[in-house]
Amino acid sequence: MLDMLVYIFLLLLILLVFGTAAYAGMKASPWVPVFKKDIERILKLAQVKDDDLVYDLGSGDGRVVAALANNSQAQIVGYEVSFIPYLWSKIKILFLGLSKRVEIRYADFLSRDLSQASVVFCFLTPMAMKKLEPKFRKELKKGTRVISYSFSIPTWQAEVVDKPDKKSIPIFKYVVDSA
Repeated sequence: MLDMLVYIFLLLLILLVFGTAAYAGMKASPWVPVFKKDIERILKLAQVKDDDLVYDLGSGDGRVVAALANNSQAQIVGYEVSFIPYLWSKIKILFLGLSKRVEIRYADFLSRDLSQASVVFCFLTPMAMKKLEPKFRKELKKGTRVISYSFSIPTWQAEVVDKPDKKSIPIFKYVVDSA
C-alpha cells in the first residue's frame, strides 16, 4: 500500500513539474533564462525609480527581479506559471532578503490586471508578444516603460533598440503612448 502511495505521489509531482512547464511553453514562453551579461543593459533601459511598481511577466528563476530589487527600492512583482522556476525564485528572493519588496506570484499574467505597473519587463515568444499588445494598449497607463528582451511588440515602434553588436540579443524599450 505504501509503495502505491509513493508511486501516486511521484506521478503527481512529475505531472505538476512537467505539466506546468508545458503549459508555460504553450501559453507564453518556455523557461529560458536571461543571459547574466545582459542584466546591466536591462537595468539601464528600464530606469527603475524607487517609487516604481515593476511587473516581470514570466519571471522564471527570478534573476531579473532580484537584479531590479538590488538596484532600486521599487516594488517588484514577478509572474510565473512553471512550477520549478516559480519555486526556485521564491526561495531565491527569500534568501536574498528581498521579500519585503519582491513578490513572486504563481499566476498567468495574461489574466491579471497590469494597470498599476510603471515598468513591465518580459522575455516572451513572438506569439506571446502579439497576445500582449492589445492588453498593454488597454491596461498600461501613459508613460509606462515596457522592456522586452529579444522580441519586439509587433505593432509598436520602440523608443530604443539596444543591440551593441551582431551577437547581442536585442532589448526593446517602449514607452506607452509614444509607441
